[in-house]
Amino acid sequence: MVARLKSALFRPVDIAWLVYFRLGAGFLMALEHAGGLVIGRVRNYTEPQFHFRYIGWEWLPAPPPAGIYAVYGLVLGAGLAVAAGWHYRLMAGLLSLGYGALLLLEETEYINHFYLYALLAAVLVCLPAHHAASADVRAGRVRPAATTPAWTRSLVLFQVGLVYVFAALAKLNPDWLAARPLGIWLAARAHYPVLGPVLAAAPTAWLMSYGGLLFDALVVPLLLIRRTRPWAFGLAAAFHLMNVVVFGLGTFPWFSLLLTSLFFAPDFPRRLPGFVGRWFRQRLPLADVASADAAEQVPPHATPFQRWILAGLGAYLLVQLTLPLRYLLYPGQVHWTEEGHRFSWHLMLRTKSGSAVFRVRLPGGREEIVQPATYLTRNQVNKLVNSPDLILQFAHLLARDYQRRGLRPVAIHCDSWLSLNGHPPQPLVSPKLNLLTLKRSLSPYPWIEPAYTQSK
Repeated sequence: MVARLKSALFRPVDIAWLVYFRLGAGFLMALEHAGGLVIGRVRNYTEPQFHFRYIGWEWLPAPPPAGIYAVYGLVLGAGLAVAAGWHYRLMAGLLSLGYGALLLLEETEYINHFYLYALLAAVLVCLPAHHAASADVRAGRVRPAATTPAWTRSLVLFQVGLVYVFAALAKLNPDWLAARPLGIWLAARAHYPVLGPVLAAAPTAWLMSYGGLLFDALVVPLLLIRRTRPWAFGLAAAFHLMNVVVFGLGTFPWFSLLLTSLFFAPDFPRRLPGFVGRWFRQRLPLADVASADAAEQVPPHATPFQRWILAGLGAYLLVQLTLPLRYLLYPGQVHWTEEGHRFSWHLMLRTKSGSAVFRVRLPGGREEIVQPATYLTRNQVNKLVNSPDLILQFAHLLARDYQRRGLRPVAIHCDSWLSLNGHPPQPLVSPKLNLLTLKRSLSPYPWIEPAYTQSK
């Protein structure tokens, strides 16, 4: 069985799919940050006085605005260079570093599709996507190739399938099954011309909630079966284009279509209609996979290089399978506590609204009221009111600011109210709790107030 698996992973397949993926991924990753510059999302990094950090990454310095713009420019340029296959390995590495830096430099900027892009940028570094139809081939920096090992495609399809599977599992919660989140989001779009009244109708929320669950659960199995693959892709195209119309979501729906199309046979770009298909047929050497398979017989025993690849694939699979499930180790509802929520593919599953005000008690009993907006951007405040860990992190940042000014707060309390999926607001943390007595940790926070119950 191990020998068959090794043979399947290292057999040659047409490289056309990989060139297609390189072109689309590089361009869309660059476009994501070009859009961030145009619409001003970059200011979520350049304007804050305080920066929130993931646990273990608090030591990262806060770059000046010029540094952030430089990282944005690096990601934009590296993405285009990856698409062109120009100094590919270096540029893919810089693209990965840029995405990783932006992910770590401001915790409140976490978005699931941003995390997916960061993962795939890292994966691109390991793929020989520049061995055909690239600037590196034209310059003679690499030898052209018509095939690529099958593990390269299996790795990408595994990552794509994982997102859909975990997204489906995460939807098996009472609020989603009661159509609460979509009911709120769609009602807010009642003003849309023509579609507004349809979107705001109660049956639409129920239809889209259960339709989304079934789509996430079934699309990967249907894409893996050759007979159902065209229908599954058509369904995926309709689903993601509907997301463009209703929710926008930037480049993510288009990137999802790019990834979903990779389930077709590796040579499918050659068979595309019009200019695109002609481009692939003219610029890629024709792959005779059968001959290549015979010429490149996989030895019965793995070579040292192959063993390194297998070890790397195994480690990546293990992390990607276990990391999204860590929320099961925490008590309470993950959408309330946010513990284990990130990096778990909980895609658009809840809506929250709330407020938080901090009370700083100074020596002598004097108390000052602090509105988070005094220190934080609107985006940071919106994320702060949702997250106990961000509330705790801000309390300690606030204490350090007071100490810098020669004041030594003895306690910081938070008056917080939060509504999850339209349920009545209630405290996220106790107003009596002195946040300065607590430390950030990956362990469960027992001080988080319990969420609503279904009986409410």
